[in-house]
Amino acid sequence: MGTAVNRTTKQYILSVSTPDFPTTDYIINSDQAAALFAAGVPSRYWNISGDDITEMTQAEKDALDKASLDGARDTTATIVDQLEGFDRALSGVLLDALNAHAAAVNAILAAADAATSDDMKKAMEKIDDLPAISFAELKDSLRKKLGT
Repeated sequence: MGTAVNRTTKQYILSVSTPDFPTTDYIINSDQAAALFAAGVPSRYWNISGDDITEMTQAEKDALDKASLDGARDTTATIVDQLEGFDRALSGVLLDALNAHAAAVNAILAAADAATSDDMKKAMEKIDDLPAISFAELKDSLRKKLGT
């Protein structure tokens, strides 16, 4: 029994019948891979060139990790565009509430810049209250957002 490393996926496979693994796709019985595996270096941090397997430099590892993290973040961000049903409706209701609060805060900040206290009072009177909503109102808002 031997070991095999897939040249593309870098999967390290233990206890294989080596004739079952073509050398065009696999590196067979690599001492370098065995040493890296024993040292606990994840195979994603392995560089493969020909039949040589080496550990990436820290800069290469950092670049790979950053690319992976950026990709994961991009994937997560695109999920918002793919939300359906309840998730999308709830996101819309929450976004509406956040925007209403932002508008109120911005109006308060603008009123605070008034030249006189009378001007400030007049500006503050124009700001709509942001009442707490009940569960029934939340459900009503969700119903209105479903399918949009």
